[in-house]
Amino acid sequence: MTNPGTTPDLPTVQDAVAKSRTLFVAAASELRPRLHRFCARMCGSVLDGEDVVQETLADAFFNLSTLKDGSRFESWMFGIAYHKCIDFLRREQRHGDDVTFGEEHDRANGADDTFADAPIDEALTTLVGELPPKERASVLLKDVLGYSLAEVAEIAETTVGGVKAALHRGRAKLREVRAAPAFAELDARQRKLFTAYAEIFNRRDWNALRDLVSADARLEVVGGAEDRFARLGMTYSSNYTNLAWEWRLAPGIVDGQPVLIHWRRSDATWRPHSVIRLFLQRGQVVRIRDYIHVEYLLENARVESIL
Repeated sequence: MTNPGTTPDLPTVQDAVAKSRTLFVAAASELRPRLHRFCARMCGSVLDGEDVVQETLADAFFNLSTLKDGSRFESWMFGIAYHKCIDFLRREQRHGDDVTFGEEHDRANGADDTFADAPIDEALTTLVGELPPKERASVLLKDVLGYSLAEVAEIAETTVGGVKAALHRGRAKLREVRAAPAFAELDARQRKLFTAYAEIFNRRDWNALRDLVSADARLEVVGGAEDRFARLGMTYSSNYTNLAWEWRLAPGIVDGQPVLIHWRRSDATWRPHSVIRLFLQRGQVVRIRDYIHVEYLLENARVESIL
């Protein structure tokens, strides 16, 4: 026990932080697939959604002391995720005509509460990306994830009336929209680089792989025992050589974004398991973000092969 006014030694602090992190990870693990489903549809991509989930977990752990009521852990986590999604959409400058939560729209148009009992179906929820963020959040939290109006209001820090108004607008728009998903296009040079990366990776030729990657490229492995690596090395390659299943990489499109799809063989069938996201600059890979350990990543994704 330390005396008042003294500073605990570093190993003691590190041990306390490690124990807190272990407890937090265990508590958050069951929520992660639901958090991801929400963030993915808010952001329009399972990849961006997982990045926002990672930001949410980091922010929540850092601010854990502000949670005074443990029974509110789930709504508290979703509240952080909601604000992270809004921040993401603002950074991406999407839907600049966002609306605020409010009841004025309903009052002006004579809306009643009957729409609260008429959620949209699953087919329409895939189009929520066409909605402004706060209408999108209301539809996702209420119709997709099944939270009550009061719970949605708590997560979004608004009133029940505000949620009802946003739901009314969002549901009405979704019943009218029939938008087709937009897919990114790879130019010839990018396609060549993606294909070469996949072929070299499939050969397990790690030396050749380094030739495609800039010397100071950043490598991130999401959800693994080690979250970040400085550059390509044996630790990363063994991540794949030690896998217990047969696998291969191939260029593809996931939720409109060009990626390398990690295909996993199950009996005689190849199924999409995860992805590697490449960031290119001047004909080289400058950043690699690998989602190999995120098992739920592609559960609700649009996956297209471009071979």
